[in-house]
Amino acid sequence: MPVSRRAFLQSTALGAVSAGWNRAEAAESPNIIWIIADDVGGGEVGCYGHPTLRTPNIDRLAAGGLKFTQAFVTTSSCSPSRASLFTGKYPHSTGAENLHDPLPADQVIVPELLSRAGYYSGSVGKYHLGEAAEKKLDSMKGDVRQWRDFMKERPERKPFFLALGFTDAHRPFDRGCIDPPYTHDEVIVPRFLPDIPSVREDLAGFYDEITRMDNEIGELLTHLESNGLLENTLIMFTGDNGMPFPRAKTTLYDIGTYTPLILHWPREIKAGGVYDGVVSLVDVAPASLQAAGVAVPDSMQGVSLLDQVSDPAHYAREYVFTEANWHDFDDHVRAARDSRFKYIRNAFPERPLPNSADSINTPMFRDIIRLRDEGNLTKEQMLMFRSRRAEEELYDLAYDPNEFHNLVYEPAYQSVLERMRARLDQWTLETADISPERALPDEFDRESGERIRRAHQLGQ
Repeated sequence: MPVSRRAFLQSTALGAVSAGWNRAEAAESPNIIWIIADDVGGGEVGCYGHPTLRTPNIDRLAAGGLKFTQAFVTTSSCSPSRASLFTGKYPHSTGAENLHDPLPADQVIVPELLSRAGYYSGSVGKYHLGEAAEKKLDSMKGDVRQWRDFMKERPERKPFFLALGFTDAHRPFDRGCIDPPYTHDEVIVPRFLPDIPSVREDLAGFYDEITRMDNEIGELLTHLESNGLLENTLIMFTGDNGMPFPRAKTTLYDIGTYTPLILHWPREIKAGGVYDGVVSLVDVAPASLQAAGVAVPDSMQGVSLLDQVSDPAHYAREYVFTEANWHDFDDHVRAARDSRFKYIRNAFPERPLPNSADSINTPMFRDIIRLRDEGNLTKEQMLMFRSRRAEEELYDLAYDPNEFHNLVYEPAYQSVLERMRARLDQWTLETADISPERALPDEFDRESGERIRRAHQLGQ
């Protein structure tokens, strides 16, 4: 029954991996490492085109493996994004769709299934799934640097699964944590933010942490290589959501949902590959199980990345779907995206656009508010302060990658609008997504960032 997985990408074809992979061949099963960056989007990595960020070790993974150029998280919020990653389900299907919701005990996670198949499983660093999920792991360590301890403790005769969760580059930033730190001149200020010193200072601190993470990844790669493990270890590098700045993290604009995604597996994946089709991080769980020869549960809603790249002439996905739920502030937003268009539906358009509390409770945001009050923000920068949103938004990303110009009422785009509406409706039915009748209370003031109620009061 064992099926050879060697060179499925080297031959540009992926043979079906048997769900009944022979456990007698467990020694050939790959080790699997998920490296999960915190608040780092696809635009903040050197190999994705950033001109100044120093990420040589992540770039090495891409050069030696497969880079996905249109990968997206399922939600731009850390704990529900991770719940989705580990279960292969959309956040609203996990029972943990809101920030800090613990994953229910009945939700099956990838390391649990791998452990049943003979793997030693562990998490090091940020995990964020709650107590019930933690009990399903063989090893749990809180400091990202403790991956070294995990490697020492793992049984050598077993393949292993490791989720390595960085807190880089989450706020507050550890400015100057690398040598040399980034200068203001090295910073690239996005168009939706004003180019002022406090914004550049925050971005420099953000960059510092990304490079610190990259340095630690380099240490891990050196360890794997020196111990003969790199060749048959499937490494997946990605992020949980976009950059922690206003109009980015917690929103469904690409700056909040676009993510780096790299697969590196020298034994099986040809170096230097690029996949340009749209993919979702809900597809990582079934891919990891497939690589290990473990049956993928029918309950998983993703499509294995390995299946998607099996035919370079065919893109398996036409659409990806993203959602926003409660994160500091209530929201219920759904989006469908193809390779060119983004359609967004807001359940509570009367509420302002929610910027994450960690980004607004900063001196930087105080400066942005001052510029707003003085009338010194551009029309595009004012979008972060919208007091009311449209019920529907449509963007042509080929011409408007920043999603500044809503095309819902443009006659030339009505057929696109109808198509994207219909596809989101279909996904809503397929995944049993239910729109709430009322909004939940906010935990913070939307402008000052000051706490106004505790998170546990939300249900009261």
